[in-house]
Amino acid sequence: MKSLLSTCALLLGSAFAHAQPVHWTFTYTGFDDQEAGIYLPDMTLSGAFSGIDADGDGVLAREELVSLLVGGKDYIACAAASNAYYYCGVDRFAFSSAAGLSFSLGEYGSDPEGWVGGGTLVETGNTNYSYQFNPGGIAEHHLNWTGATALQMTQALPATLEAQAAEVATVPEPATWALLGLGAAALGLWGRVRQRTERSPARP
Repeated sequence: MKSLLSTCALLLGSAFAHAQPVHWTFTYTGFDDQEAGIYLPDMTLSGAFSGIDADGDGVLAREELVSLLVGGKDYIACAAASNAYYYCGVDRFAFSSAAGLSFSLGEYGSDPEGWVGGGTLVETGNTNYSYQFNPGGIAEHHLNWTGATALQMTQALPATLEAQAAEVATVPEPATWALLGLGAAALGLWGRVRQRTERSPARP
């Protein structure tokens, strides 16, 4: 994957060395639309993150993040709302001047009965996946990374992150969403929905 860091790696190293807060925005450009079977050169995935390299190892890790905004949602802040009917959070994150940016995050859930729900899963270098399901079926959309997907990063001011955080979507009410917790659990739920749909008689 092509990578472009628009600010100097020495500046990043200096901030890490002194355990100063770092603030970055990022944009991935160019994805393969799996369902449409076409490459979308102008499709983007943008976000921003903030954190402190507390242990001074030159790598900003998941536990050192203060915020991670993708699509207007802070996946660090939303984790507090996870419960028996809803999951939101960052599963993996790492950023350094040497290795670049890598993360995995998601938000997904369903109604208490497990009949209606959906979510989003993002794994850099792999896919940006969204889905919705109900007793009538499942709708899925994959935007996959390719060798041509480019990353651009820019060091941001805290005010930039605050402006993005103000656009964070409202977290669904706990009573209306179900925790799927892990992608594997979500896949199991989709299988049950499919089986119920297949067993249901055709409706006039």
